[in-house]
Amino acid sequence: MDRMLFDSPVQIRIGAESTQREVATVKGAYEALVDWPHAKRSGPLYREAVETVSAALAGTRTREAAKRAFIAAADEIGIRV
Repeated sequence: MDRMLFDSPVQIRIGAESTQREVATVKGAYEALVDWPHAKRSGPLYREAVETVSAALAGTRTREAAKRAFIAAADEIGIRV
């Protein structure tokens, strides 16, 4: 299994039209964090998610840690489906 692939995808609603998006990899989580609503980027869980996901991409954190941090940040602003 790809070491960057989540065990199950995370569904979020993000963007101007609040379209549903499936995040299935660490790279996908990073891309979603880049697309995060600008007004919602100040939360502590968002900053932690950026750090953890970036570290997972660099190979110093696990994909599971990245997924947990990403989910926590999504839940913090209520975009997880």
